[in-house]
Amino acid sequence: MVGQNLSREDYQSALRVGEVLRERGWRRASSLPQMVEGWSGLIEEIREGYDWCVDEYRSDLTCRDWLDQALPLLTEPVRANWQVIVDQLDEKFREVTVDDGADFWPFGAADPWWLRRRPKVLVGELARDLVRNEGDGTSAAGV
Repeated sequence: MVGQNLSREDYQSALRVGEVLRERGWRRASSLPQMVEGWSGLIEEIREGYDWCVDEYRSDLTCRDWLDQALPLLTEPVRANWQVIVDQLDEKFREVTVDDGADFWPFGAADPWWLRRRPKVLVGELARDLVRNEGDGTSAAGV
């Protein structure tokens, strides 16, 4: 948004998006910078070795869910700026994760792509959850 002439409407869309999503059911009114930082932080944590459990991993992915719902609520100039940032982070996420092929996560083809990916390097509780569930044929969602 630097160098662009933004209107009052543009600024309002960026300021209001968190409140709109809270009204739609999200627990709190987060901001775009907070959620982009959350997405970036999760990617870095995965790169270093995500060692939380399956449920925590899915919970951590909600920052990307939030962004998916927020971007369409923004005016075009604001959306274009944030979309570039999110796209760059998405690429980094793809680099540190693999498509699960529906072997572990209980998500299907209609679900967002990021829900169908798991860290390339498995450590800690997440690795134990995967190994435990591979042996008994249950899905991670039940852990």
